[in-house]
Amino acid sequence: MTYNNLLSKLPTDSELHYLSDTDSEYHNENYNYILFEYTTDWFPTLASLKSNNIEFIIKKDSFDLEYILIK
Repeated sequence: MTYNNLLSKLPTDSELHYLSDTDSEYHNENYNYILFEYTTDWFPTLASLKSNNIEFIIKKDSFDLEYILIK
């Protein structure tokens, strides 16, 4: 899925990032994009990802903040 296509399926103010542009702490070779819990409307984002059958996982970083990795 392209960046623009994915962004169009997320809540309006979501800050979608390429995973390759983040710190190495977040890198995962199986995923392409990342959303941080503090830069998106969390529950509507999760609902949108699920309803559009977009593969994702939720993880926690070293600050105990959640983030979403998206294929």
